Amino acid sequence: MIYSARAMVVIAAFSACASAAPSTVAPPALTRCTNSTDGNRDIALAFYEVALIEKDVRFAFETFMTSGFIEHKPDVAGGTRENAILYLEGLMKNLPAARWEVLRSAADGNLVAVHARFRPAPGAPEYAIADFFRVENCRIVEHWDVVAPPTDKAINPNPRF
Repeated sequence: MIYSARAMVVIAAFSACASAAPSTVAPPALTRCTNSTDGNRDIALAFYEVALIEKDVRFAFETFMTSGFIEHKPDVAGGTRENAILYLEGLMKNLPAARWEVLRSAADGNLVAVHARFRPAPGAPEYAIADFFRVENCRIVEHWDVVAPPTDKAINPNPRF
């Protein structure tokens, strides 16, 4: 896989010290992990790129999520890490041409929001997605999302994107 420079820096830092500590604790040698607002945004965006844009779901979860990760998406049975992986892998299998595009992000302490465009197939109508991640000790511990389906009945002239 070829990842962006931002993702490569974060992945390299995680990979260099992956065995230094359990996934629920930030590895002490992780120099890019600053437990800062910007560091938390880097982690969430790197996860987004690896899991959704490059579609390397399992690697992204192993790299960026805690073992006790909590998923709040109602479509994920039990809200567990493994079921979130299976859900996304199934989505990728059923929609192989699906594309996510990050439009903007915002971070406040350990909370990161990502506004994205999702297109299930070329030429298909676009969904607007807001993903929210909670990051603790340089790992994503929790995720929520809000998905707005395509509409052709918008009365607001301002676009979602």
